[in-house]
Amino acid sequence: MTYDDANMLSAFLIYIVGAASPGLGNMTIATTAIRQGRPSGFAVMAGVMAAGQTWALLAAFGLSSVLVAMPAAMMAVGVAGGGYLVWLAWKTFRQWKPSTGPTRDQEAGQNGARIGLAGHFRRGFLIQILNPKASVGWILIITAGVRPESPWYAPLVIVLGCLVLGLCIFSAYVLLFSSRVLNREEVANSTGFRYALAAVYGLSGLWLIVDSLKISA
Repeated sequence: MTYDDANMLSAFLIYIVGAASPGLGNMTIATTAIRQGRPSGFAVMAGVMAAGQTWALLAAFGLSSVLVAMPAAMMAVGVAGGGYLVWLAWKTFRQWKPSTGPTRDQEAGQNGARIGLAGHFRRGFLIQILNPKASVGWILIITAGVRPESPWYAPLVIVLGCLVLGLCIFSAYVLLFSSRVLNREEVANSTGFRYALAAVYGLSGLWLIVDSLKISA
């Protein structure tokens, strides 16, 4: 194994740990798959990955470092992201309506038609793109995998490799949480699940706002 190969392997390991660990992105993917089925889960996954790849390309070309060096910009992104998460928490709490009759497939179809796959994609994209921590994470990945003596294409190889890894990891989340092994109706319609989901969104949003305001302090 060459020195460059070892660096890229380190970058891929950092990405795997980050992508597989519990976070807002994969939590949203999992809960959408539970509540509204596989197609909606994949739509959210596509949004999360599109935003992640946006941050990845910015980091690969060095633009993320410019953003991180601008506290006002980082604060604005963080506050906007936190506000969006708080809004999602309020929306989740107010609009939750447990099903009383439709089957799993009927319920998924009704919810998917009401929100639309484009709406799920947009939600996943906004959750990830408005999280400044994602930018910092990608800077870490690119820094770990690229050295001054690395070939010019090394950042792009890392971005594409992480894209493949992300597809595998997040697809596994969708397939697992939308499978018939998991009693989706019982989980999705439970009061505890509703409160937990709203609390995670709300607390994460408030934490992101407070943390972002500290940047300019």
